[in-house]
Amino acid sequence: MLQHHLEREIPARDLILIFMATLTETAFYTRKYIKWGAVGLILFLVLRIAFNSFLSYLNVLFPPQVIPDNAFGRLSAISFPQSASPSAQLNYSLRTISGTLSEASNSATVYFMPKNRATLLSLSETQALVERIDFTTSPRQITSTAYRWVDITNPLRTIELDIVSKQFTLNYLFAHDLTLFTERNIPTPKQAQAETLDFLQSLNLPTGDIVVSQPKIQYLKLVGNQLQPATSESQADAVRVDYFRQNYHGMPARTDKPQEGNIAFILSGAGGQKRVLYAKYHYWPIDTRVSGIYKLKTPEQAFTELQNGHAYFASLPNNETRIAITNSYLAYYDGMIPQLFYQPVFVFEGDQGFIAYVPAVAPPWTE
Repeated sequence: MLQHHLEREIPARDLILIFMATLTETAFYTRKYIKWGAVGLILFLVLRIAFNSFLSYLNVLFPPQVIPDNAFGRLSAISFPQSASPSAQLNYSLRTISGTLSEASNSATVYFMPKNRATLLSLSETQALVERIDFTTSPRQITSTAYRWVDITNPLRTIELDIVSKQFTLNYLFAHDLTLFTERNIPTPKQAQAETLDFLQSLNLPTGDIVVSQPKIQYLKLVGNQLQPATSESQADAVRVDYFRQNYHGMPARTDKPQEGNIAFILSGAGGQKRVLYAKYHYWPIDTRVSGIYKLKTPEQAFTELQNGHAYFASLPNNETRIAITNSYLAYYDGMIPQLFYQPVFVFEGDQGFIAYVPAVAPPWTE
């Protein structure tokens, strides 16, 4: 009875005021909590970013040690092609920005490079392959696995192909047919890329870890009966397309001829079988699932080997005996000669296009 009496005594206006006061108080504390919550969230994010940056800085200063496992045991020596030897003893000096050799990792990953096996069907399968690009005659055997086909409709066009690895070189002897350059349908870089990739796909050839989206494009002009680099598209009589393997662990691939990819084409402005003047497919697959970690030589040790002539000279200027080294770094050697392993090398670059490779894996884990 009393409670009922009190409720009747409180006017409706007062009830509304009490209710509004409660809402105001709630809004006040809500805004306060949101404000401090936002401050706390921002502080948390700032501290997290700072902590992660500090960890990254520590990793740069004190990189985690990678322990070599030498998974393949003693590695076979890298097989380099025969290169031009210096005509005299070379004298080297350092002319890098720092005045010293660039720092390099003390270990690197080595990958296994699997190879195909010959079968009784290897030749017949290869015959079917070359017929897709109009080589229909029987081949002439060059080695135990290499064969040469001649285009019966145009004997200037030939292809040499390994029936096991499927690596090949196609040539059109344009020096004996210079009239083809009167046709001026020179492909643009994008067209050249598309045409060369279509060519590879027509042969069902793998490109694996090749960076097909970023080929090197070079316009060429006819000088006499040879093709040489052109300085502009307007001078071009042909276009060259080179494809290179992707980087591994930040280390680029370096080929026997550093300016040329192991997959390359030269396209003319002509059509039909005269379109492709040159095609090279010398790609060796890598099995990234099968690898080992090996200790590397120091840059100083590699430089000493270079000074002693224990290097592959990928590019050697004529009649130069004094070489100023302007850059050095680690790379993977991606050669045309078959290798068991994809191994790192030290690359030394110098004046007038000098480039040399020194095997990087430290003894005693390489032959």
